[in-house]
Amino acid sequence: MGRVVLDSATVAEFLSATALFRNCERGVVDKIAPHLVATEYSPGEIIFRAGSPDQGLGIVFAGRVAVRQINAATGAALTMEEVRVGDSFGEVGAVMATVQANEIVAEDNSTILLVGKEVVAQLISKIAPFAQALAKRMASKLVLASVSALRAGGSAMAAPGPSVAPAPPPMATAATPVDGIKFVRVSSYPINDKLIAMLAQKTIQQQRVLPLELRGKTMVVGMVDPFNAAAQAEVRRTLSTVDVEIVAIGLDDFNEAFVRFRLDPAAAVRGKAADQIAPDSLVFDAADQERDAAKAVGVIGDEVVQMANRVIAAAIERNASDIHVEADTTGVRVRFRTQGQLIDWDQFVAPSYAKGLIARYKVLSGLDITERRLPQDGRIGLRIGRREIDLRVSTMPASRGEKVVMRLFEAATLMRPLETVFMEPRSLAALRATINKPYGAMIIAGPTGSGKSSTLYASLGERKRTRPDTNIVTVEDPIEYRLSGITQVQVNHSVNLGFSKVLHAMLRQDPDVIMVGEVRDEDTAQIALEAAMTGHLLFTSLHANNAVGVIQRLQNLNCSRALIAQSLGLVVVQRLARKLCAKCSATEIPPPILLDSLHARGLADRAAPVPLPRAVGCAECNQTGYSGRIAVLEILQMTDQVRAQIMADVPLAEIDKLAAEAGSLIPFKRYASYLMSRNLLTPTEALLTVA
Repeated sequence: MGRVVLDSATVAEFLSATALFRNCERGVVDKIAPHLVATEYSPGEIIFRAGSPDQGLGIVFAGRVAVRQINAATGAALTMEEVRVGDSFGEVGAVMATVQANEIVAEDNSTILLVGKEVVAQLISKIAPFAQALAKRMASKLVLASVSALRAGGSAMAAPGPSVAPAPPPMATAATPVDGIKFVRVSSYPINDKLIAMLAQKTIQQQRVLPLELRGKTMVVGMVDPFNAAAQAEVRRTLSTVDVEIVAIGLDDFNEAFVRFRLDPAAAVRGKAADQIAPDSLVFDAADQERDAAKAVGVIGDEVVQMANRVIAAAIERNASDIHVEADTTGVRVRFRTQGQLIDWDQFVAPSYAKGLIARYKVLSGLDITERRLPQDGRIGLRIGRREIDLRVSTMPASRGEKVVMRLFEAATLMRPLETVFMEPRSLAALRATINKPYGAMIIAGPTGSGKSSTLYASLGERKRTRPDTNIVTVEDPIEYRLSGITQVQVNHSVNLGFSKVLHAMLRQDPDVIMVGEVRDEDTAQIALEAAMTGHLLFTSLHANNAVGVIQRLQNLNCSRALIAQSLGLVVVQRLARKLCAKCSATEIPPPILLDSLHARGLADRAAPVPLPRAVGCAECNQTGYSGRIAVLEILQMTDQVRAQIMADVPLAEIDKLAAEAGSLIPFKRYASYLMSRNLLTPTEALLTVA
């Protein structure tokens, strides 16, 4: 499979001759042509997989493809139709916004023009000739399918006599295993809503998986495509607290359960279920429920409680990092920060909910609902199935009432493997070498919201796995996630318990590893660096824009250069950028203007340009071209040469230059170039990060 660059005029000329666009005005076709994506397929390559989410409508530009029906029980494929040049396929899925019913396979070397589902929806609603042609195409396919069925079973149907019910299928729980994976029937398992809630409904829809049974600490998960490694990895990441047993299920079984448990994405489009995570599935921590009862929340109506749950459920479904709730002139404005961008919720929240929502979140986080003049901070803990999520809550008085911002933390995200953060091999090796040292300081720097806490927790998890005999103590403000096997202390300014006081006490607790959430003052910086120099491994964070900026920031906190040089082991500065969607990214030579900007910042060679990735957009990424975020790093290893330069009062700009030449500094531009070469980062995102 590979993308093909076709001239828009050529595509428009071709479309004008097809049955779907023959009666459309040429000006309309000219506007549509640039939105079609051309892709080449080799013989036998699958274009649309049966049961996959709707990807739009396909038109054969060159070659020949086959529409096959897959037997869910045996896996056998029956060719229903051959689609030739100018004909289309995938109409039912595109029109009804459902999963693909059949498998589409290239029979020859074929070029396919893909019309995205959003474009199809606009064409149907605005262009009558296209809608009529599409209806005729679907009707003719229905007639052909009916005739084929009559021919196959006509004699049986025509013969009079008593009807004989077909023999019921065997109810065995598993067929003969294939490559260690057995085929089962969904009806043999007692599935219920609580079991379904253990997996995000987006994962169920996209990966075609179903939680079937929980046996002790083993979860049986049925998959339509059990050999899909990416789907298996996603399921195991989400269900990280249990052992996952993969079994195969039929597509018909999956579709039946999909409808039975109201997971149909078409229902969301019709407005019947805008959020796929059921608000009733949220289970708040026992401590939160006790606070709930203690504060007499009878003043908060059931409708407000349901709306508060819906907001949180919608944020979790969208993988948002933050929730913003504030009163506006027309209602309550709810926004989610997704992939670094702040996006308004598409659901209207009436103005009457404003005070009730704020009060509800205050009650859940243990805050004073009567105090509206001062900012407050708190925490909400909740579970969805076996997923554990923490929300860090902050309230602030504003002109139209209070505003609440909640930051979401999930154990599966915070304790993720280091390989998911540190993509470049040298940086990963440097980090692991530092984590396994007996002493020294590793400082994670970067702007607010750049993922410093996630990297700190991932480092703690790595140390805990590799050295289980380690005594780890943390001091945080606030504790962002409760970790088992680790002593965590939260500062309390109301009783004068700050970072420095906790650090003094912590050093008498025989720690091997110390984590300080953030270095904010002189006393904390001094004590932390002295601890790192005297036999403790220190993890901490602070705000700085680059590696040498960390040294400058520590100097501003009255730490001597000698102390900095002797205590520092590794400096990591990170910034977040949008990660390219793995399903639809393409490569091309950048335009001259973009190439000049890349060359000026050391990201590309203008004399010998190479194809670089660009965002395209597909159903998997909501046509954005991006899926999630990725860290772009700058890493400084404290070698003997760098330590000598720091102690000799060499200017920081000179240290930066010499460290880069010696290879002990991996700058942002080198790391961003590596990510571009791996098709993980676009040139524009790289420029925004480096600049």
